[in-house]
Amino acid sequence: MAIKIVAKRTAVLSLDVQNDLVPITAGIKENKVLDNIARVLAAARRNKAPVFHITASARPDFRDVPRNSPLWQSIRKSKAMIAGSKGAAIHPKAAPKGGELILNKSCVDPFLTTSLGQQLVNVDAETVVVMGLWTNYVVEATMRHASDMGYRVVVVRDACASNTIENHEFAMTRIFPTLSYVVSTAEVVAALK
Repeated sequence: MAIKIVAKRTAVLSLDVQNDLVPITAGIKENKVLDNIARVLAAARRNKAPVFHITASARPDFRDVPRNSPLWQSIRKSKAMIAGSKGAAIHPKAAPKGGELILNKSCVDPFLTTSLGQQLVNVDAETVVVMGLWTNYVVEATMRHASDMGYRVVVVRDACASNTIENHEFAMTRIFPTLSYVVSTAEVVAALK
């Protein structure tokens, strides 16, 4: 599918590409997900599309995250994603450059605990390109929320991965196509030229 993207009206979102998540993400190396994320970021920067980095982290006492969420209970137990730690830092292949904004969230959906909605308005975005870790968590939550807000959402299928291959594939083939345009890294890079 050939897509058209107007770079100046497109926000590129790199979601939860953090050191603690990379080693526990299924298929990330085999599918060159980090390389694909880096390629999309480079294309966005070359074409002056606004880039935003979303992270998830918590205070060391985890008082700022949903206390009844099994996901956050698991993160609390493993002592991962603690704000300021090396594990919560953005992976070097997806590192921000220049004045790119980093928005930290304390739940799955970045629209709920960050200023992402206002930032998209500030850059006059019509299209949102979404990629990151994990497909059926932050990528899906962001895609659904942005779609409901009226944005044209483009999900970069090979620049996303999840906790299992099955979860990734189910989301990409069964859920995402009904709310967004699911395309490859090559297609996004070509469209941003």
